[in-house]
Amino acid sequence: MSLRLRNPLKMLRSNAVAIDIGTGQTRILSPNGEVLLNEPTVVALEQGTCTVIVTGTEAKTYLGKAPDRISVVRPVEAGGIIDYEAARELLRRFLAQILPDDGVRIKACVVVSHGLTELEKRTILDCCKAAGLSSADLVSAPLAAAVGAGLDITQPKGRLLLGIGAGVAEASVVCLADVVYSETIKCGGLAFQSAVAQHLAAQHQISIGENMAEQVTQSLACAAPSDSLRAMTITGKFAATGTPVALELTQADLAGALAGPLSELEALVRRVMEHAPAELVADIGETGLLLYGGASQLCGLDRYLAERIKLRTAVAMEPHFAPVRGAAAALRPDLSFRKILLRK
Repeated sequence: MSLRLRNPLKMLRSNAVAIDIGTGQTRILSPNGEVLLNEPTVVALEQGTCTVIVTGTEAKTYLGKAPDRISVVRPVEAGGIIDYEAARELLRRFLAQILPDDGVRIKACVVVSHGLTELEKRTILDCCKAAGLSSADLVSAPLAAAVGAGLDITQPKGRLLLGIGAGVAEASVVCLADVVYSETIKCGGLAFQSAVAQHLAAQHQISIGENMAEQVTQSLACAAPSDSLRAMTITGKFAATGTPVALELTQADLAGALAGPLSELEALVRRVMEHAPAELVADIGETGLLLYGGASQLCGLDRYLAERIKLRTAVAMEPHFAPVRGAAAALRPDLSFRKILLRK
């Protein structure tokens, strides 16, 4: 039997990564912003054990198809870990894909929802260390997203941000490199997909799976009227008979499907503005609303919120990467963003 000897000089090195473990996707970046991993936060396990079968993109294809012996898990919900063992094994596999197994000590800056409890934050830290990281710092998602979107958060200027991920929406007012007020609700990309699936069941008596609902939402759903004429063929089954069906749909077929989630997002932003100090709200009248997170790319969402809330609304460049890019910036001493890290 041969022994694998590790180079002691390598073991003294210290590398760092930025991590965003979201309900829908896990993203890992290097300190200079290089994308190391972007995979669905899904893991397939042997039922009753922690034996990993597949992770990420391949595991996501198992949703709605796996036999009873396989458990397909989303271990993160609304920004918090709900299945610790599955989250640990998933993150361990992800880190093994991108990091060398040569004894290098890896530290991380991890994005967390501002609305998480101290226990939930501690669970994320413990999970990161159990997955093989030597240490981890936390950074609040609104601050990280603002930095990642290129905003100067150090100035005495109020800014309003709305982050919409797969499982959570978080509206925040930030000023002077801190979060002044923030609220979180369970509404995001999965809620959009659920609303679309329910709409199709009610209007066309068609039942579709989670992956098909995601495709339909991304391709056809729109928060505000659009001039584009998009169409796609969906596959599913007739609810009454269970027989397979393929149906051609256009954007018009989904009119009103997202009314519920959209009204929740509007109400969230209004509540945050009501609780924010008057001076900061006056600033927001100038700076407007910035959207970030993967689900903020919903067709017409910026126009919908701009019309309803009467604020100039913009979507961050690559909004799904904004928080983790801010976390990556916090790892670089030359950028002076370590002040946004949360104290443990």
